[in-house]
Amino acid sequence: MGFPVSESTTTLEEEVLELYRSPIIGASYNNTFGEENIQSLVEKCRDLDEKKMRIMQGLVVSYSKSPDLATSFVSVGVLHALGMSREVEEAYLWAKGLDESETFIHHFDIGKSLAEYFT
Repeated sequence: MGFPVSESTTTLEEEVLELYRSPIIGASYNNTFGEENIQSLVEKCRDLDEKKMRIMQGLVVSYSKSPDLATSFVSVGVLHALGMSREVEEAYLWAKGLDESETFIHHFDIGKSLAEYFT
């Protein structure tokens, strides 16, 4: 991934992954499309020091190209909220190469809209 793996990096990655998992997307009206996940991830990133923020951003960028739809579209929402437009465009380009490209792109649009509304 382009950054050294240390114990603190592993802990940060575990914390970030937990924010993707909880609350469960779609389990409640308030988190139908991962609204709370996007908010929590953006807040986490903004609360980190610069070094850890770069590590977290790298994680989110890599997750934006995940074959897991929920993970990738939440990631695109987070990247959009953080103003990382180049990385958002790269995720869209990646999605265009998928068999389910329309589904992914539609959800990426949802993620971006949520980011604009909730962050």
